[in-house]
Amino acid sequence: MDSIKDDLPMAMTMAAFAGISWYIGAELNISLFLFFKRRRGLYFWSCALVSWGIILQSLFIILADFGVWTDLKGSITFIYLSWLLMVIPQSWVLYSRLNLLMKHDNLLRWVRAALIVTTLIFGVTTLPLGILAQTGHESVARVNVVWDRLQTTVFFVQETILSIMYIWQTRKYLRDLSPLLDPSQSSIDSASARAKNDKTKTLLHHLMYINLLIISLDVALLGVQYADLFYLQGAFKPAIYGVKLKLEFVILNRLIESISRREMSTVRSDVLRRRGSDSDAGGGGSGIHMKWPSSSSATTEDERQLKAPHVTHHQSSAEYLGDLRPIHVA
Repeated sequence: MDSIKDDLPMAMTMAAFAGISWYIGAELNISLFLFFKRRRGLYFWSCALVSWGIILQSLFIILADFGVWTDLKGSITFIYLSWLLMVIPQSWVLYSRLNLLMKHDNLLRWVRAALIVTTLIFGVTTLPLGILAQTGHESVARVNVVWDRLQTTVFFVQETILSIMYIWQTRKYLRDLSPLLDPSQSSIDSASARAKNDKTKTLLHHLMYINLLIISLDVALLGVQYADLFYLQGAFKPAIYGVKLKLEFVILNRLIESISRREMSTVRSDVLRRRGSDSDAGGGGSGIHMKWPSSSSATTEDERQLKAPHVTHHQSSAEYLGDLRPIHVA
């Protein structure tokens, strides 16, 4: 541990990344428990576990690397437990938001099975292997170097695939959402339709850029891992996972916003068609004064029965939308 104490630039870099990790982890915890109306579900607890892992991982690494925590076996054990807490739930966060949009039950089952397999093989197995390697077992240490790179690569590929699937599914969802492509919106004037279509395209581009940024952060983390920068990667990884989780909240906010907008649009179209039918049946001689339902109203049968597209097959996904409010993070 003397080497890191004597390397002032590296020590300062680690301290900077640790500060970023603690700040983001604390902020995300406050956001989670303030803005989730009901604290339950896979998405909520996956985010909570990752945020706790981010704080604990950087704390344990700083204490161990700078010689504050001198019990080697204890510090290494808690470092790897916090690693498990930080890394494994991150993939389940990605799966949870993908589950909001996908309607293919078979594909979702395959994705869930793949996550379970990688959790057991590359997650749980890493714990005893890493603890033994870091506590003086030289024969295991050589294997652990290869295994560390392998599991980092596997989780990188897994999270990249989930992000690409999300972009693909979001594109399909927003294409259906676009008023220019929605026959039920044909009565809307072309200028309004084009404006809404531009908003849809902007939303899609924002989500794509955020996912590409997340993938680029994973590439940077992979590069540090393969460069054998031992001390740097220990402090760098929690900071990267903190930024990634914060970006996940940005994606969730945009998703809630788009689905809520779709719900209100569907309600208004339904009311218009029903009142138009009533007018035709009643002779249509008198003028009809429309009063659109406000976003806070929940009294009509249409609003009570309305469900978001692609979510009707997944009760848990529908519960997410009912249990979430926009999460405001700085």
